[in-house]
Amino acid sequence: MGMVNIGLSGVLANRVALNTTAQNTANVNTPGYSRQVVNFTATSSGNFINGVNLGAGVEVGSVIRIAEQSSVNRLRESTELAQYSQTYFEGLSNLENMLGAEGLSLTSGLNNFFAAIDEASVSPESLAFRQQVLTNADALAQQFNSVYEQLNQQEAAQSERYGAVVASVNSQLESIAKLNTQLQADALLGKSISGLQDSMDKHLNELAKSVDIQVIYLDSGGVEVSTPNGQPLVINGYSARLERNITNSDPYSTDLNIQFQTMVTPVDASLGGELGAIEALKTQQYEPIKTLLNDMAGALSLEVNSVLSGGYALDGIQLLSPDSDLFVVTAGSEASSIAINSTLTPERLAFSSTGQVGDGGKLTGLSMLSQKALTSGSVTGKTLYSAYSGLLGDIGIFTRQAESESTAAQISLEDAQVIRDSVSAVNSDEEAANMMLYLNAYEANMKVISTANQMFQTLLQAF
Repeated sequence: MGMVNIGLSGVLANRVALNTTAQNTANVNTPGYSRQVVNFTATSSGNFINGVNLGAGVEVGSVIRIAEQSSVNRLRESTELAQYSQTYFEGLSNLENMLGAEGLSLTSGLNNFFAAIDEASVSPESLAFRQQVLTNADALAQQFNSVYEQLNQQEAAQSERYGAVVASVNSQLESIAKLNTQLQADALLGKSISGLQDSMDKHLNELAKSVDIQVIYLDSGGVEVSTPNGQPLVINGYSARLERNITNSDPYSTDLNIQFQTMVTPVDASLGGELGAIEALKTQQYEPIKTLLNDMAGALSLEVNSVLSGGYALDGIQLLSPDSDLFVVTAGSEASSIAINSTLTPERLAFSSTGQVGDGGKLTGLSMLSQKALTSGSVTGKTLYSAYSGLLGDIGIFTRQAESESTAAQISLEDAQVIRDSVSAVNSDEEAANMMLYLNAYEANMKVISTANQMFQTLLQAF
């Protein structure tokens, strides 16, 4: 019966190989699927004839998942960088479009305001020109308000997105921890874990879109996951949770804590990925731009009011600050609060330096403010115009740079995907060839069994 058993072992082994090939072929278009190959092992013990060990056929030693760890790691790292770059570029593009919008341009608002000042200097006693100054001052103040509000809305949208990504990260961490438990259990039972390992790589790639991670692969097929600075995210079947920390009273805060079992620690570095990009937009763009707008609005209010203080209204009455103020602001939120003084009327604008009708000495000082270097915070050494044009120029440069980096990161991601697929993806031609090879071997082993049966029948007929 040795020949029958040997042939049967070949039939069974090649049937496993055919099933494996069928599995590969079925998943030729499945993203993230790693092809599998059968490792045959000769069974050397079993049949002895005249003291010679003829072996006992073949068995399937293992079904191997074809994956090169370096290419898997590169794909995950490229995924993280591509998502970071794309998110940052999108945020900058939205900022550039908003700041350059025709109705929100502070440059046009400043132009109209100073043009009204210059026109009023021709006839300072004209109520029409005075009203025009008030109207354009009000329009400029509202443009500051609108730009700041639009900036707030963009930051609020990014903050909402940040919260959604944090929730997604927590879900992915839980899934990875559960996969760790299942991988360990199946590995101990000797089950194939190839499909679970593919699922693990998919979850890790999805997680990498949101946050930069370090991964240690375990012998069981599971992983340990941590932040770039080594803070634990997944260990065995336990996962951490990210929690937003808004104790600093900032509703758009990107501060995070990591809760791992009973331990709570603040995230001590940028997390990368989508979370890192949103944090960078906040700290490198939104907050500095808000500071600049507040400093511009505060400087505009201070300089204009300083010029008008002590001037004379149309009725010859001298006005001192705050009665002479054209603008009013709230400290700390200048851009969002700046408005014209509600007590002012065209007649009460203190344009005169002497109190005489037709004198517009203060208007000359107001006109000169368009070229005056400011001395307030982030706009120190700049004019109102150069401060805003510098902001637009910087945003344009940052956006083009981010676009270039995003394009390069996407190309790198595509290259990493090609390298991974060249090793792990299914090749239809190769599987077709394997199918023929294993089918021929299957039929040959069936022929061995048939021949053994004929030999046995011949032997029986001899008696």
